[in-house]
Order: sequence, then C-alpha cells, then structure tokens
Amino acid sequence: MLDTLVRHTNMVRLSIGAVLVTLAVGCTGLIDGGNTSGTPEERAAKDAWINKALPRLVESCTACHSGQQANIDFLTGAGDMEIRDRIITYTPGVVNFDAPQSSRLVTKGPHNGPSFTVEQASDILDWLNAEKAAIPDPGDTGPTLITAKFSPQFCTSGDPGTATCPINTVDLAPLGVVGAKITFVAQALSSGLYLNNLSVEGATDGIYIELPLFTSYLESGTVVVDNIDRFFSVKMNLMANVKEQIAGGTAAFVGFGAGLNDKLEIRFKAVKAYQPDTGSGSGSGGGGGGGCKQLALFKTTAAGPLVANCASCHAGGANANAKSAMNIDGAGAADDATALLACNQVRTRINFIDTNLSGFFVAPNPGDPTNHMFKFGGNQANFNDFKAAVDPWVQAEKTSP
Repeated sequence: MLDTLVRHTNMVRLSIGAVLVTLAVGCTGLIDGGNTSGTPEERAAKDAWINKALPRLVESCTACHSGQQANIDFLTGAGDMEIRDRIITYTPGVVNFDAPQSSRLVTKGPHNGPSFTVEQASDILDWLNAEKAAIPDPGDTGPTLITAKFSPQFCTSGDPGTATCPINTVDLAPLGVVGAKITFVAQALSSGLYLNNLSVEGATDGIYIELPLFTSYLESGTVVVDNIDRFFSVKMNLMANVKEQIAGGTAAFVGFGAGLNDKLEIRFKAVKAYQPDTGSGSGSGGGGGGGCKQLALFKTTAAGPLVANCASCHAGGANANAKSAMNIDGAGAADDATALLACNQVRTRINFIDTNLSGFFVAPNPGDPTNHMFKFGGNQANFNDFKAAVDPWVQAEKTSP
C-alpha cells in the first residue's frame, strides 16, 4: 500500500514508477472521499485539502491544469475529493508524501505559470504534511536524507573565511558519508538569501549526491521551499578528497529567511559514498543544462562587457577564488573554440527561471547587498548599462532549444 511505498522509497520525488505501483494496488489516497469518519489525522488531512490546498490551487492553477491540456490536467475531477485523488496518483508524480516540501506541486520546477505566493505554498504544504501524518507508520523509515535544520552565518564584509565572512559547513556524516560536507557563503538580500561558493566535498570515501533541495524555515513559522527547484537535475559523483561547486556555485533564493533566527535544511534524493560505476559530474540547475548555444551572440554582446568589467578577477591569475567561481579566460578570443569555453562557464551562472537573479547580475549589482568585491563603483547606471548589454545573450540562451 501507499504507506509502505512512501516510507521505504529513497526518492525525494515520487517517481512515475512509484505512482504506477500505487495505482496497481488500488490505493488512491489516505482518505475516502465519501467517508467522514477515520482517524483524527485523516480528518485533519481532508480538512486541510478542502479549506487550504484546494482553494489555493483553484485560484492559481485552474486556467492551465483543469482540462485544457490532457497532459497537465491534474485538477480535473467531478468533486473536491476526486480532484485530490487525481493529484495524488497523477503521472508524472506531483506529490511526494515522503518529503512533502519536494513535491512538484510545491516546487513546480521550470514552469510557465505564476509562482505561488508564500501564503499559497504554505497552505498547500500544510495539506501535504497532513496527508503524510495520516499515513500509518510501519516502523522502518529507511535512510535519512535530510540535514538537521541550521542557522546560517552571514557574510557582511571581507573575503570568505575571515571573521566577517564565515564559510558555512553542513556536515553530511549523519546522512551516511563520514567527512563529506556542503560549504557555502551566505549573504542577505532584500528579496531573500544569496549563496556563493556553494560546493560539495567528499573525504576518504568521496561523495555522491542527487537533487539537493533547499528549504527555509522562517522565524514566523512559515516554510519556504526553493520555488524553482533549481538543482532538480544535479547529480555529482566525486572521488576521495575532491571538492566541486554545485551548479556554478551561486544561488539566489527568493523569499528565504535571512535573519538570525531563520533556519535552512537540505534534502537529497541520494547521498552515498563515491560510486565508481555511475560516472561523475553534475547537472546544472534551473533547467539550464548543456553548453553555450548562442556563441555568436555571446561574442558580439556579452564578451566585451564581461571582459571590461570582470576579467581583472575572473581571468588570468590575480584572484584564484573568483576564477574558480567563474572563469572567463578567453571570453574575448576571436576563435570560437576558445570563446566557447568562457561562454560555457558564464552560462552556468544563468538563472533560467528568473534571469535577473543570475549570479553575474546579482553579485556586482550596487542595489543588492552582496559582499562582491566589484560593485561598479556604487554607480547603478553603470551596472544597468552592463546588464542591458549582456542580457540579449542571456535571453537567447534561455529560449534556445
């Protein structure tokens, strides 16, 4: 039944195969649509669906997901509970009771529709957590793939690793890989939280991770999940004592808490020691996988401003940390092979869901309080000119097949 399925899966998302198993055993949910009895947990889940989740889905999602297109019509149904059952068993899976915050219904990933507000996402998550609570506990919950909640330390000035710019370290030993860790520098934004130097590192056993999902727990009690599920394609397989950036090393999380009492949590699909047979490397988050697709436009529009404003740190050998974050050696080269290497590097820093949050726009923007060494001399107009020059290439990369 579904309770056994979700308690024993190692997947952060409910896979298509798991959904099919659910259908095969005839288990379409935890609450009978016509039954007002059941356990208190089941009644609470039904109440959360009718009074919280369903109204939020109707107000935000009905236009596209209620029958207009057969492949995304998971809000179709004859009644409230029929719609709920369809969502639970929908293929591909959009809910995951083993890790409710990672449900596609909440994160949505790359998506043409409007983003949920914090309040909408919170109500939907309340329902998912209520459904999870209604599942009988079989006793064996399987491996833990969730870090303990932690309060990040914030960088206010100086270089990473100094007293005013601490490096956060998240120990992955409790998840089964001794010595492995996630490290990053955290900075507060007016819109949320900005991480840079985001890396994973293995120890003597190396490290293999899939699909890290960041969640913010605000002091107010609100829970905010990474609303673009930016690392949904990340798989990293590192040999012993190797450190590598996660999807370019930067991430701007809109709506995340940046206060002293706000906390973070990271969930994974998989955390293991190095896997010799799986290959290595990582996928880029946010739907931007693959290399540079608009090289000619990069050379004519983006390369010049990048070289003029960024090369002093991000090329050559003057600043190893900056170059490690984004290497633009050869950005101004005439030959395509050399320029392509730089284009590929810069492309990893594009946020394909909200390009305004791309790392090379957020970090040097005088209007964003990041601790980046270069801020266009505090001149917002100069930054705006830089962004306007680079953005045509960014938008072309975003829309390229």
